[in-house]
Amino acid sequence: MKKIFYGFLILMGLGIFYYTPYSFYLEPSFWQFRKMCKLNELPNTEEKYNKILRYFDTDLESLDWEELNGRALKLTKGFNLDYIEGRLEYRVKVATIQKRRYDISVDLYTNTNNKGFSKEAITHIETYGSWKTRRYFLERKYMTDFPFQAEWTERDISCTSIKKFN
Repeated sequence: MKKIFYGFLILMGLGIFYYTPYSFYLEPSFWQFRKMCKLNELPNTEEKYNKILRYFDTDLESLDWEELNGRALKLTKGFNLDYIEGRLEYRVKVATIQKRRYDISVDLYTNTNNKGFSKEAITHIETYGSWKTRRYFLERKYMTDFPFQAEWTERDISCTSIKKFN
């Protein structure tokens, strides 16, 4: 009887860790990822740009603007979801961090590319990324399949979901 009780107690303890929100001590990578995503909510100033770029070991002064102008991508209305006429018309990916539990990248935006990307021409900066929760759930493989087939998929948390729920 004791073995059953202790087994049940251990099972309850493991279940609590599955449903507990992300602890600072158990999931430090989540809190680092969350802090990087929260920087998107700051107003668009040079201070915000440098705070974000500091995570990627760079700043506005040390960016290679000629190289960034060569990689600039023109956004198209109706095709790119982040296109805003007169504000977000060109985008360039500056840097990416890939860790074991998360990956995150930063993009710079400008509204005109005739003078190119420069420190003065930036209109917006955004971090994008996802954090692997290591929490798996059963998901139906296809909606039309018969007999029912399921597969285990891992849940990811993105910067947009952090913004939505906090």
